[in-house]
Amino acid sequence: MSSAPLPASQGWHPGEQAVQAIINLSERVAITAIVDRLPEQHRIFHTSRLHFLPVTTLDRQCRPWASILCSSDGMPNFISSPTDNSLMVKAHLWSGDPIIQNFSFIQLHDGELPLISGIGLEVSTRRRNEFAGHVSEVSFQDLDIDLTLVVTQALGLCPKYINIRSLRLSLGKEERLPDNAIAFIHAADTAFLSTSYVAAEEDASTYPSRLGVNHRGGRPGFVRVRPSDGKTLVLPNYAGNRMMNSLGNIHMTPVAGMVFPSFSTGSVLYVTGKAETLYGVAARSLMPNANVLSTIYVTGFSFVENAIPLRDTAAVERSPYSPPPCYLTEENPPSISFTDVTVRLIRTRVLNETLATLIFMTSQPVDIRPNQNCVLDLSEFLRERSHVLLDWEEDGSTINDDCVRTWTVSTLPTSDAPCIFSVTMRAINGGLVTPILHRLAGNADPQLTGESIDVIEMDICARLRGIGGDLPVPEPIAACDGGRRLLWIAGGIGLTPFLSLTHYVASLTARGYGVWDVILVLSTREPEVMLGLIQDTFVDLSPGDVGVRQSPADIVFFIHVFSPRKFQLPWSFPPFVSLIKHDGRLDDSGTFFGSVDAKSREPHICGPLPFVRNAMKSLQAAGVDPERVKRESFTY
Repeated sequence: MSSAPLPASQGWHPGEQAVQAIINLSERVAITAIVDRLPEQHRIFHTSRLHFLPVTTLDRQCRPWASILCSSDGMPNFISSPTDNSLMVKAHLWSGDPIIQNFSFIQLHDGELPLISGIGLEVSTRRRNEFAGHVSEVSFQDLDIDLTLVVTQALGLCPKYINIRSLRLSLGKEERLPDNAIAFIHAADTAFLSTSYVAAEEDASTYPSRLGVNHRGGRPGFVRVRPSDGKTLVLPNYAGNRMMNSLGNIHMTPVAGMVFPSFSTGSVLYVTGKAETLYGVAARSLMPNANVLSTIYVTGFSFVENAIPLRDTAAVERSPYSPPPCYLTEENPPSISFTDVTVRLIRTRVLNETLATLIFMTSQPVDIRPNQNCVLDLSEFLRERSHVLLDWEEDGSTINDDCVRTWTVSTLPTSDAPCIFSVTMRAINGGLVTPILHRLAGNADPQLTGESIDVIEMDICARLRGIGGDLPVPEPIAACDGGRRLLWIAGGIGLTPFLSLTHYVASLTARGYGVWDVILVLSTREPEVMLGLIQDTFVDLSPGDVGVRQSPADIVFFIHVFSPRKFQLPWSFPPFVSLIKHDGRLDDSGTFFGSVDAKSREPHICGPLPFVRNAMKSLQAAGVDPERVKRESFTY
């Protein structure tokens, strides 16, 4: 039995620290999120879920190249994991993939193992996990490659923005990329960015050298090529996990590569070159709508047609996070741009000193399902309207912030109100958007009555980028088929997806659909507020609905509340709801989950990353298969 993963690094390397300082980012993700070996879930993921594996390797000039490895038939059977710190890859290549030349000159010696980084991405679920380490063995047989990798770093990543042969490993100073390569880049909606960090001699023991590979995605055209030289790629920086790994690497080692795969034609374009990241005024002078961007001045490329043995089998489902493409100053953008749905803040309700519920009205009906989230672009509000409503000053964090935020939808549009939805958000200490919105909600209710207040005259508007959330909604199951046994586990504000799910289940029961046995486990320091939000989901049912005034036979709903605070239980829950108090935190021994027969239920966790990890440990101790657990964390 392998030991638990430990932190892989002593801290962010100097480049990551520098970029975090430039953008004025408070640390949102602890360095302990990067661990020194593959967690069991990552091993299962890499060996059973992946149809392809993007990796970063270096050439003789120490330029990073991104490659895509897969089996000859495109099936997920080409990676194994003998131990928790090793991966074995048996892949089929195609002529023109730079990894062939990058590894053809390597002679493996102890202490001089070549660096490698990879990112596993399951496109059907947008789940992705990254690893980095060394190559301990490599062999070729024609275009087949066998790699043995030693993994020294592993990280689970957020799911945002996921949606004839020409070979030139060098590009002359006056040469441009071919027109077909530029068109290929402008049509791409998916790419992988390869970077490297070469440690200074004095930093090598604390922050050792490493490679990086990260997913980049958006709407087609999200990467631009400068018309003036035909060889400089411009990549706007979209808000992600805020670790700044790729930008930190470029800050210290200004080279980068990208690989653009096409899953409609199978063609692949590889580029590598000199990299630079621009911020603020410098970025906007090149691309007016981008506050942070990276450029890659291409010094080598490879374009291979009909390479990847994988094809789209259905229409692509665009990520709701992706903004419209940003165009360069030297380009002529299309006259008709993408128009997103607009939303207007119409009511606010202050719950306590950090929590508030915001009620929005959309410009047209929007379909939102339980457990989904909304992606809002608040840039116009922050840059202009907020200064009219509040006295505050811009600083570096606002200049470089894209002002796009994602919140779980607490109450959904209905047939009676198809344009109304609400979110419950917490004002983040050191944040930008949430503290301002909470202050405005407080100004509307200076007595802090907790009532819903009309704020439509504040004229607070945003653009709805899209609706996200891929976890399936539980469909009703009849009694003859055993009904539905659900286990929802919420840490603090991680309760929000379960609010819409609770209303959904109660509404189905009221209409006679399905049999439901629900256990909601809530760990919180604010039990009164959280229980009040749950209570509201039942109150919102129409007065005549079954279950509001009587206890139907088709639903039982247990709420287990873990809290270090003493509190009083509300009395106005429906009769089918049972509340059980527990002192302190949810333990990781598995005792509690064993007592509620978690193995026979459908588990779903949402909360901060440390809470999710602790709950997962407890579930596994109770015998729950980790692959059966739906997980959402909002660490990023």
